[in-house]
Amino acid sequence: MVYAIPGDAAREENLKVEFGVAQSKKHQLVKVKRLEPEAKIPPRGSARAAGHDRYANENKTIPGRGQEVVKTGISITPPGGTYGRIARRSGMAVKHQIAVNAGVIDSDYTGEIKVVLANMGNQDYQVKKGDRVAQLITEKSSRKRLLRGLNA
Repeated sequence: MVYAIPGDAAREENLKVEFGVAQSKKHQLVKVKRLEPEAKIPPRGSARAAGHDRYANENKTIPGRGQEVVKTGISITPPGGTYGRIARRSGMAVKHQIAVNAGVIDSDYTGEIKVVLANMGNQDYQVKKGDRVAQLITEKSSRKRLLRGLNA
């Protein structure tokens, strides 16, 4: 079962998130680091939103039927037992046929978060610096070993 973690409004360098009772009774932090001074810290669109908005930190053209990697200018460290998932924004998918490819941020990844945007339409799509391009959702992770073969 996957649980989305609700969180408070974004703060400058940390997002404070509270796990549901099924996950933990403690507050844990999603550490957020600005790699570029103008990068936007990911806020939630509303109090009940599952994800935090991801903003482009550069201008980029996504060619029709093509894809590009868009920089966000931030890195994150998810709380223990979780991972970050980059998800599409419904409005971009419906209005502009823009999807998100890739999207798992492992708990040990320390580099810049980048968003792989795929244009499913025929027309080029212009991403402008500061545009909301995806959502960051923190999800519970279970690290169970895979068994080798059926008799393992």
